[in-house]
Amino acid sequence: MKSRSENVRWLQAARKSWLLLTQGALWLGGILGGFLLPPPVGVTAADEKIWLRLGQFIVAVVLGLEILAARRWNQPRHSLRWGAVALCSLVIGVAAFFRYQQLTLAWTATYDRDKVIVGAEFTQQGRAYAVANPKISTDELVFDFKGKTDDIWTRESIDGRRLVLAATYVSCLPMFTLCLLAVVQAMQSSEPVARRGAKRRNTNSLTADSAKKAKPDSRVGG
Repeated sequence: MKSRSENVRWLQAARKSWLLLTQGALWLGGILGGFLLPPPVGVTAADEKIWLRLGQFIVAVVLGLEILAARRWNQPRHSLRWGAVALCSLVIGVAAFFRYQQLTLAWTATYDRDKVIVGAEFTQQGRAYAVANPKISTDELVFDFKGKTDDIWTRESIDGRRLVLAATYVSCLPMFTLCLLAVVQAMQSSEPVARRGAKRRNTNSLTADSAKKAKPDSRVGG
C-alpha cells in the first residue's frame, strides 16, 4: 500500500510539473514560432501540426533541463557561464535559421503564389522535359506541369527534402529557447552582485558625508 501511494504521489507531482512545462513551452513556442519563423514550408496542415507539436515538446524538455540547471548554478559567479551559453545557443540558432532560409530558397519553387518543394532526382518525363528545355527555370518548369511536382521529380527526393526542411525548422526552436532562458538566468544570477555594488556605493557615500561633517572647519577660531 505504501509503495502504491508513493507511486500515486509521484504521478501527481510529475503531471503537475509536466503541465507547467507544457504551458511554458506553449508560451515560448508561440513567441518563437510566431515572430521568428513561418510554419515549415511544403507541409500539409496536418503535418504542420505534427512538426509544431514536436517543436513544443522539445522546447518543454529544454525548459525543464534549464530549470534543473538553474537550481544548481544560480550563484553570481555563474552569470558569465549563463551568458556564454546564451551566446553559443544564439550563434547556433541563427546559423540554423539562415540554413533553413537557404534551403527554402534552393529547394522550393513558386506556383500560384505558394511555395512547393522541388526534388533532387528527376522522373523520366521530368528529365526529358528539362533536357528539351535547358534554359527553363524551376518556377517555369513547375508551372508547365501545373504544379504537379511529383511528375517532375521522384516522390522520394521530394519527401527527403521536405523532412530536412522541417527538421531544420524545428532545430531553431530549442536553440532560441535556450538563448532566452540563459539570458534570463544570467541576469538573475548577477542581481546579487549588482545589489552588493549599490550597497557598497551607498555605504561609501555615507562614510564620506560623515567624514566631511566630522572634519573641523579650519576657518573657525582663526
